[in-house]
Amino acid sequence: MQYHTLLHVISGYLYQHYNALATSSQIEKEHARLELSFSPEIIQEIPFDQLEQSIKKLLAQPHNVYTKILSRDEAEQKEGTIKTVINLLPASLNEIRIVQINDIDAQACGGTHVNNTTEIKDFSIMKIQNKGPMKKRIKIQLQD
Repeated sequence: MQYHTLLHVISGYLYQHYNALATSSQIEKEHARLELSFSPEIIQEIPFDQLEQSIKKLLAQPHNVYTKILSRDEAEQKEGTIKTVINLLPASLNEIRIVQINDIDAQACGGTHVNNTTEIKDFSIMKIQNKGPMKKRIKIQLQD
């Protein structure tokens, strides 16, 4: 739950500041990763070496995490609600579960999350890799 919520925080931050779109994510027992796509004119401006500090600064304040259900039409029309490169939601879904983290992120998601960002342990960004000319993979690890 901590990793899942932290991935939302990171992707929400990068979406808000750099219009990044999540292309995939994976959560393992000891780490998690997030892949994002950036526009060519923005990717060179992003201070990736300061990303960990920026996210920790954001998490220094508590942020509530809650869910709500929207109709598919409403979710698709609400800007920023679906922040993936392609819509991975099956066309048969008429109601979409939205995970909201205050003003950080609002994303279609069916996963489990903490109730407040204060429940997320300290973390570190282990690695940021290039995965193509406009893609980055961010690997994170929670601290014990």
